Amino acid sequence: MPSGLLSENSDEAHLWKLGSLPDRLIFILGPHRSGTTYLHQALVDTGAFDYISYYDLVEFDRLIVNQETGRREALIQSLREEMEHFGPTRGIDHMPINPLHAEEYGFLLEKRYHNIQQASHISNTNFEPLKILCRKKRFLSPEQKPLILKNPIDFYDGFIRIADNFPDSQFIFIHRHPLTVFNSHILFWRNLIKSKNPWLAKIDRSYDAVFDSPQLLQAIHLSTLSPRGLQLVFEKFCNACNFYLNHIQLLASGRAVSLRYEDLCKTPLDVLRLVIHKLDLPVGEERLDARPSPRKMDILPEVERIYRANAERIEPYLSHLHYSIMPNES
Repeated sequence: MPSGLLSENSDEAHLWKLGSLPDRLIFILGPHRSGTTYLHQALVDTGAFDYISYYDLVEFDRLIVNQETGRREALIQSLREEMEHFGPTRGIDHMPINPLHAEEYGFLLEKRYHNIQQASHISNTNFEPLKILCRKKRFLSPEQKPLILKNPIDFYDGFIRIADNFPDSQFIFIHRHPLTVFNSHILFWRNLIKSKNPWLAKIDRSYDAVFDSPQLLQAIHLSTLSPRGLQLVFEKFCNACNFYLNHIQLLASGRAVSLRYEDLCKTPLDVLRLVIHKLDLPVGEERLDARPSPRKMDILPEVERIYRANAERIEPYLSHLHYSIMPNES
């Protein structure tokens, strides 16, 4: 959890000032490592949207007080100086570190790390902290721009809960070839537990706590190496794809749009124009400037073995999105 949630809520006496949620909420959802960060930042960079920043998460319970007492800029500068010791990027991707960088709202909500061979609930169920943050953002943002939000974990089995909790919300779903996502996800986790990532440890206290438990750290490490652990990761991804196929039709056509990361890389402006027109977003096309630069990634042999042995389970999802069995064939 962000550090602000662990201390006395300094904004408590000011919550009566808050009004309703922003008029427009746009959620970006997709599997981890599917390109949600690229898409999120591309839309944020247009200047047409409000968004949740690293600062908003760390200072969640003091945002109103910080603004009204004139402390906001000093705190942002303090965070900027602290982050200089983290390195030039977040360490999980090539995104530069900045306290005003757009981040996932999921860091505010339910989060726990465990042995991936243990069964557990995946997506979020309690959105009350996010609702408060959205209301604070509206109160503190005089321009009243649409608020764009992203959190990969709520793709897996949670977007219907979001639709119920935020009735007027819209959705942008981003997809990427399942083998590439699976492979990147395993590499991501192996890297995260090899050594503590200072940026993530600051913003995600439960990740930080993993390094205080050698037993848990070892369990997570082994679960990213064992065939059984890899199998369960892929099964969870298959379940997520089935959930998407079985529930996407419950969202009205004008409420949701889907795109492929591969298409975003090939023709970014065409794909973004499609998203903007489909959801009637207030973005002038002249403000679009997206240039995703995907890295060449070698597929781990153990990942490919699991994928090929279970590919039939994900065939309906591949067919729905016009993917071939292997990424280079799509």
